[in-house]
Amino acid sequence: MHGQTTLSGTITDDEQKPVPNVNILVYSHNSHALIAFGFSGQDGKFSIRVQSHSDSLRIEITSVQYRNENLIVANKDAELAIGLVKEVKDLSEFVKRASPIERRGDTISYIVSTFAHEQDRSIADVLTKMPGIEVEPSGRILYQGEPIQNFYVEGLDLMDGRYGLVSNNMPHRSVATVQILENHQPIRILEERLPSHRSSLNITLKKEITTTGTARLGSGFLPVLWDANVTPMMFTKNFQLAGSYQANNTGNDAAGQLDALTPDNFRERLESNTSRPALLSVPGLSPPGFNENRYLHNNLQLLNANALLRLPLDLQLRTNLHFIYDYQQQQGQTRRALYTLADTLVFDEHIRNNLQNTALRGEITLTRNTKGNYLENKLEFQTHWDQQNGNLLTSGNPLLQQNLKNPYQTISNKLSMVKPLGKRLINISSYVFYDHANQSLQVSPGGFESLLHQTSYQGLVQKSDMQRVVINHSVGLSFGRGRWGFTPRAGFQYLFHRMTADLFAKDGNILHPTLFVNSPQSTRTRTYLETEIVYKRNDDFSVTAQLPLSHLFVEIKDQALDKGQSISRMILAPSVNVSYQINSFWRIRASYRYKPTVGESTGVHYAYMLNNYRSMHINDAPLQQSINQSYSLFLSHRNPLKSVFSAFSGIYSIRNLNLIHTHSILPDGSTIQSAIFRETTARNINLSARTSKYVSGLNTTLALQGSYAINWQELWVNESIFEGRNHIYSLSPKANIRITDRLSTELRGEWLHYDTWREKQKLNQVDVFKYFINILLFPGKNQHLALQTEFYQYSDRMNYFMDMFYRYNIKSRRIDLEIRWINILNHKIYNDYTVGSFMLLENQYHLRPMQLMATVRFSF
Repeated sequence: MHGQTTLSGTITDDEQKPVPNVNILVYSHNSHALIAFGFSGQDGKFSIRVQSHSDSLRIEITSVQYRNENLIVANKDAELAIGLVKEVKDLSEFVKRASPIERRGDTISYIVSTFAHEQDRSIADVLTKMPGIEVEPSGRILYQGEPIQNFYVEGLDLMDGRYGLVSNNMPHRSVATVQILENHQPIRILEERLPSHRSSLNITLKKEITTTGTARLGSGFLPVLWDANVTPMMFTKNFQLAGSYQANNTGNDAAGQLDALTPDNFRERLESNTSRPALLSVPGLSPPGFNENRYLHNNLQLLNANALLRLPLDLQLRTNLHFIYDYQQQQGQTRRALYTLADTLVFDEHIRNNLQNTALRGEITLTRNTKGNYLENKLEFQTHWDQQNGNLLTSGNPLLQQNLKNPYQTISNKLSMVKPLGKRLINISSYVFYDHANQSLQVSPGGFESLLHQTSYQGLVQKSDMQRVVINHSVGLSFGRGRWGFTPRAGFQYLFHRMTADLFAKDGNILHPTLFVNSPQSTRTRTYLETEIVYKRNDDFSVTAQLPLSHLFVEIKDQALDKGQSISRMILAPSVNVSYQINSFWRIRASYRYKPTVGESTGVHYAYMLNNYRSMHINDAPLQQSINQSYSLFLSHRNPLKSVFSAFSGIYSIRNLNLIHTHSILPDGSTIQSAIFRETTARNINLSARTSKYVSGLNTTLALQGSYAINWQELWVNESIFEGRNHIYSLSPKANIRITDRLSTELRGEWLHYDTWREKQKLNQVDVFKYFINILLFPGKNQHLALQTEFYQYSDRMNYFMDMFYRYNIKSRRIDLEIRWINILNHKIYNDYTVGSFMLLENQYHLRPMQLMATVRFSF
């Protein structure tokens, strides 16, 4: 029984000079099955890890300029000195084809021209065909099932995580390769000190100076339609620019191209408690797992400018500015089934909402990222002028009207610096944040008569005004001894939160001050000492442990109600992550995290607030405290030589809480929510697996993925306590097949299964089947005809959609003339389901009618 073997050594020529870029292939003895591979570096050295039970191994060394060599060695660690002999190889005739996928160290390169099909236009279109890479409907890019860390163009990060604008508008003909940078450490001074297990994506262009982009102008009818998009881009060695003006009413949610898609953006908001507050809302139809241009009634205007300039002293200046006006209409019905221990309550609602989102956002970032030091300062601001109104009709009740004004402003500055201090590194971080949200919600007529002790009034007006200040400063020191690295960091975090919230009758009278007037003010301070310990053995094995120790103090006061609370405690939240490169193909990573938390003081208020027409909420309880534990496992296999990529991930999490949230459902379907002291536990299991392969001979990509999730927790609904449990299964095959030069097809299927349990009784079961079949024909030179079909089955409900698309390409002018016939069968209704902890929600959407669009598209 043999474990892992490491074969290393040096390759030289007959003059004892190192020979780089030589292929080293490892086979089991007497077998043609490749089990590991590698390449010699510029110094001629190589190191390959082999996992094999064979007693001996066969090593094949190949190079165009040298004679091939074959060696038989014992299956044990060995240091080899291999000499090559120059050889002129006579080839009477040959055709050299570049491998579609190549690997050099931690970089995997996809040749774009290999994967691009005739119908593709943007680089995002081509990414969907590359094995191991997925593009979600939001535009987020995954590699081996995990979100990419950074998106670069020629090694520069122009968009700071909002890369959808570039990926959806950059013509793929401008791109030479797409590189996946595995184990990518974006801070260069930390590359040899702090291992990273995340991957980034880099686009390499065909020219050093590239002017590219897209321009599109379209018009149609039923109703009158327009679609405009002008997105020029320029990339040089020292300057990058991407600008865009987009406008449409065709259901294309182009504003999503400016969403932050990288994990760091989400984690920063979560850790600094700076997510945008949503105290008041107009409930609507949740977005379905469905093509947005079938149901989204919109009027969008978007203006965006991004520029990156290299300055002297290795500095980079980046500016990102965008303005959005997005008006949407929602129309449909919902059926809510709410499960209590005694009964199942069903409520039907007819919804018509108008949503207007207007925002101006900007960032100015100065960066220096070299082997010698790192500096980044980011100034960010946002201003929103959002408004929403809605009409809602329920059986036997008058029309209910809602109006929400939701302005929001924020400004922040983040400074990060890493520089040498002797043989050590000093890390300095500073973050300052301020935001202000002044919301007003009007509901006519009002509800909650039993709580308000009124039987007749015109309506309710809920006003809230919230301000927050967040400050977080820290300093750390990094140093190493042998294979060990240590980074202790000390810091101080401060959060100040102030809110006023008043509930009025529509005539202007305040309703019962002690029940409906809030003025909480909270202070949260955290003094912390975080120590990160890294053990690294070569490039194949690393352990990262974090030992954050902090003192937390929280104080909340509402002087008008004479209520408040405070808490002071020490928190230790250790975590450990182990990564092991088994061999050239297999990698495994496991982690454990233990994190006690104290609930956010920003969510505490001692009087009732009207969150929306169906929810009245009070949080007159001790701060929620929890102990969170999570175990995760990630296993990946990638074989670029055979174009096969596979991954498996599993997460098990346990959350012990000191509070349980109660839900009192009133006869009209509205809910009163509160929290009481009661220890409870919530558990989650998430398993997922995926595999994909590119078959070069058929120019075909095949993919399959599946997942299973279960969560269970204790619920309190209508004075009854019971265990709620949900199961979710999914399976999704996919194939992009090029049958002939004139015929291709894209096939995709998805099966989803949901079920909800109360105690040990199954309450519902929903099965969803989705099939997508696109037939792509190329009847003549420069012509493309596509028939696109979609089939959806939800239990006994079925929807079938058909679109037709024709394109004529004038290659000499890089112009596409397109005609698109959408929703040929003119379906008007679509049903979708959402499963909650004690609820099944059925949404029925009013769809866009049959449409005909003519478009002219230019590519730069």
